[in-house]
Amino acid sequence: MNGFADHLMVRYLQPEHVASLLVPQDDPDRHRLRSLLAAVYEPALLEVRFVDSVTVTGTSFQVPVSAPVTVRGSWEKLLPDIAQARATLDIPAVAPVHWIDLALETVVSARVTFTSGALDALDSEDLSGLSEDEFVAKFGFLDLADLMRRAKAADYGELQAQFPRLYRLHYADAPPFDPDAPGRTYRLRISVLFFPDLDLGAALRRLVQCRRALDDTRPRPDEYDGGALLAASAWLAVFPAAALASDTAPVTGQQVSDLLAAEGFVAAFEDVA
Repeated sequence: MNGFADHLMVRYLQPEHVASLLVPQDDPDRHRLRSLLAAVYEPALLEVRFVDSVTVTGTSFQVPVSAPVTVRGSWEKLLPDIAQARATLDIPAVAPVHWIDLALETVVSARVTFTSGALDALDSEDLSGLSEDEFVAKFGFLDLADLMRRAKAADYGELQAQFPRLYRLHYADAPPFDPDAPGRTYRLRISVLFFPDLDLGAALRRLVQCRRALDDTRPRPDEYDGGALLAASAWLAVFPAAALASDTAPVTGQQVSDLLAAEGFVAAFEDVA
């Protein structure tokens, strides 16, 4: 046996090693797992305060992902009768083009808090007597040009005619976090790719291609009760820790993590020696 990926596949046959990949010993606050959760579940209305547990319900190695191929065509007949037909077909790829080194199905239990309160009040104000300058001075928090563009109004007078009153929604303060409140559970697919070296450009290209292929082939709801669903899976890139051990290493582990996080991915470093 040789190769970084081979060593990791054998290692992750053991559930305790998978657990340490998701929740490292030096990560007591479970930032890695929270980052994986945030890569799929947008924290628009809810904020994860604590991750209580993660349960791995399924483990698969070398999972193929085939991006669909879209074929568009047209047919036209001119004589004796004019007829036209157009169609779009999604055809599965003939062979898998991407491989997920380790696919994990998990259930994450977390305690969350609301980031905004419920609608508390609604009020309105008459705009018909305000000049454009008065409107700008009074409602400085609004971008008047953008408001007119969205309303498809040619000028301020037309905006007044369409919307003679300005309505404002007032939301109550978010309730305080209750650590004793029941937690929520989230089903989270985690796709893990192994990279034998620190070629970050190649790693990002592979991550983006795999994520796009999986999103195209794995339907998901548009939203959940706390925001939007951002992807079909969270993505974890595993690099060899030895690549960072040298004093001449071109980057630090934190720099690698920051770069991948900017694109919605999570980095990990493993020592296979």
